[in-house]
Amino acid sequence: MNLRDKTTQLLDMIEQQGAKHADAIAVNSVGESIHVRHGKVESIEAEHAQGIGLRGFVETQHGLAFASASTSDLSEKGLQTLAKQVVDMANISEPDPDVVPPVNANHPSAHALQTWANQHPKTAHGWHSQAAQDAALACEEAALYQQKDIQNSEGATAGFGDSHKVYAASDGFIAENHKSSASLSVSVIAGQDEKMQRDYAWHSAFLARDLRDANSLGLEAANRASSRLGSKSISSRNCPVVFEPRIATSILGHLISAINGRAILQKRSFLLDAVGEKLFPDFIHLSEDPNHIDGMANRLFDGEGTICQAKNIIEAGKLTTFLTDRYAAKRLQHPATGNASRGLTGDIGIGTANLILQAGSMSPQDIYHDIQDGFLVTELMGFGINGVTGDYSRGAAGFLIENGRITQPVQGITIASNLKDMFNNISHVGNDLTWLGSTATPSITISNMTIAGQ
Repeated sequence: MNLRDKTTQLLDMIEQQGAKHADAIAVNSVGESIHVRHGKVESIEAEHAQGIGLRGFVETQHGLAFASASTSDLSEKGLQTLAKQVVDMANISEPDPDVVPPVNANHPSAHALQTWANQHPKTAHGWHSQAAQDAALACEEAALYQQKDIQNSEGATAGFGDSHKVYAASDGFIAENHKSSASLSVSVIAGQDEKMQRDYAWHSAFLARDLRDANSLGLEAANRASSRLGSKSISSRNCPVVFEPRIATSILGHLISAINGRAILQKRSFLLDAVGEKLFPDFIHLSEDPNHIDGMANRLFDGEGTICQAKNIIEAGKLTTFLTDRYAAKRLQHPATGNASRGLTGDIGIGTANLILQAGSMSPQDIYHDIQDGFLVTELMGFGINGVTGDYSRGAAGFLIENGRITQPVQGITIASNLKDMFNNISHVGNDLTWLGSTATPSITISNMTIAGQ
């Protein structure tokens, strides 16, 4: 099915229905997920999804109004119905004087589109059902039999898929994106009865051949679960807290949510006037790179067709920018940053491509050596985050750090602070930069947080 033809056909149809401007996004994706448990295949799920979303703008008596809708019926009749539906909805919608129609965006040039296509050729993930099944079985077997404390398994899952997206606007811009991916994960349980502990390991990549070895992934999950046996609570205290890489990504997520241009407009952020403000120590540098060899969120253009460019979000501790779509940029009188996120229907959102927190020079062991009394977080529970005030409180599990070394596993505690204080009080970043999907981060140490325990 030619998605380019479908999107241009749909834009012609909505123009005939009376729309002044419009844009469309079409998606066709296929995927398969194989779940195994105790050496047997438990489920095989195949997915094939296709659809097209349309956003139409009409000139009403009181100004420009818009609406959006989507359909999975890509026949001519289905597209005609969608075009009429969107125009009818837009005609009864409330006009917005600040609305930004899909024209005059900073689109990538034809040369940039061709260069991107050459640098990112369409490639297959490299797996078929049997190969993915074999990887999942090997991963679980390694987790179950290389660590004597492992008593049970929640299973291993191997997944793979391909997606094709096309974006087209009534100003003539049209472009597409192909992406393949593969993933492998395993979760196991150590111990018995009330002393059981669970942990997991996972990895994703564009190509199956670039995934971590199934045996090493299984062994990691087993070792993590086994190391948590004997977990208990600790006494309440104020102390340094170390976030391992896969937990440190959540800290970056809270920052990104707070500098979302829509959140700023709606005054639901604790960083309303923070551009140019020093939020972190000088050694903190956070960048967004939409074209990174290891990143899973590479893209040339955003959900409005605006070109995506690399940028420093935190530079020597200072916040350099909010993240905007074209509407938020207009309202905030801020440059459009190419961070629009678009689904088949609904309003434009704001998201990021690949985020990279610059690593430091110290190994995690060297960081622990600097801590006499602290806590290493390996799991977070609940979501006690107030986006307006920045207050932070979450259940946590991990390990006690005493006299420079990890001593005992810990559970049943809460860690608390304020996100602004947490940003400002980062004392160390490790050299263990780890890619987790579209985010790369090392370990992060916050010099002082409140632990509520026994």
